[in-house]
Amino acid sequence: MQLIKKTVLILTGVISGVTYSQTESDSNKIQLKDITVSFITSYYEQDGNHSPVTGGVGTEQLTNIAPAIIVNIPLDTIKSLAIDGGVDFYSSASSDNINNPYNDPNHVSGASSKDARSYINVGYKKKNNQKHSSKGFSVGISSEYDVTSGSVGFSLSKSSKDENRTFNVKAKYYLDHWRLIYPVELRNGTVSYLPTNLRHSLNFSTSGSFNLNKKIAASITADFVTQAGLLSTPFHRVYMQDTPIATIEKLPSLRLKLPIGVRTNIHINDLLKLRFFYRFYTDNWGIIGNTVNIELPIKIGNTVRLTPFYRYHTQTAANYFGEKNSFTTTSVFHTSDYDLSALTTQKYGLGINYQPLFGIGRMKGAFRKDKISMLKSMDLRYAYYFRSDGFKANIFTLGLNFTIPNRSINIK
Repeated sequence: MQLIKKTVLILTGVISGVTYSQTESDSNKIQLKDITVSFITSYYEQDGNHSPVTGGVGTEQLTNIAPAIIVNIPLDTIKSLAIDGGVDFYSSASSDNINNPYNDPNHVSGASSKDARSYINVGYKKKNNQKHSSKGFSVGISSEYDVTSGSVGFSLSKSSKDENRTFNVKAKYYLDHWRLIYPVELRNGTVSYLPTNLRHSLNFSTSGSFNLNKKIAASITADFVTQAGLLSTPFHRVYMQDTPIATIEKLPSLRLKLPIGVRTNIHINDLLKLRFFYRFYTDNWGIIGNTVNIELPIKIGNTVRLTPFYRYHTQTAANYFGEKNSFTTTSVFHTSDYDLSALTTQKYGLGINYQPLFGIGRMKGAFRKDKISMLKSMDLRYAYYFRSDGFKANIFTLGLNFTIPNRSINIK
């Protein structure tokens, strides 16, 4: 929670400093683009009966409430600052079974049944209008009960002179520091079952976008992800054929992922659009996946847009996955996490965007009483997710999007 308090103070100070300056009228000044602020909150609930905490059987019940804020601040005509932060509050019957070795339904909940993850990310971007390019940097940190993470990132973008074609390169490095919490029956105070508590992740992404004509735009994205170090979850149990005592999940210390995606946006008419996305995925653990996502934004009048959507995903199982009692003690790598199993998933739902021409509401500026801030638009989204192993989830999301008048700056 201290991280969130610091985030609020930083945002307040930055927005105040940016908006409250240079009030004098001057013909040599230009007005910068408005600051945008989005408040987003979501409620997520899931359930299933294949929890990896209890060896591939048992409840997967979890609820999560996740408020967040995203702020974009133009610093001048070519530089901008982006800040996002939030906190995830969750309650998990599955995680609570870390201390329940026999899956006792009368088990008294402990500290592991609830937790909160807080995070903040800061990004800086600078454009070069003459070269039609931009570059950016980012840093981030997140913290929860058993994991602390930090990240640094870099991005580069180059567009054609007519801006019909754009090429992007992004790289981001994550360092996760885990607190090794083993199942309660395997804690003897002397044995360390896993060789490290660090996870290194490097994500490298390239993409190209282009306009085929006035109505069709497309993009191609290729990512390369490498992860090294602790790739097992310390408190995931695995049950063997030849012993009644559980062991912990063990996975290789290196994973390479290669997702390739194609996206197409088609402007059918003034009232209807079609967004299509396909992704192929493969990794060195043996998983091959295919994903299709379709959205159909429909304009209702001048203020409302309805977006029904549907997503279908299928994948093969990882080489190291097995159901309860499918391994023997001679196996080097083993997991009963059904996220790594052969499965199909589907997600469908509806998004509603309400955006009147002159905004939903206006108010005096928080830091400049002569300026008008605006509640620009509101988004509401619901999705139902289910997969072939019986897992299901509901997701509700609400977003409020504001604009805050920026300052003016001198021009030479």
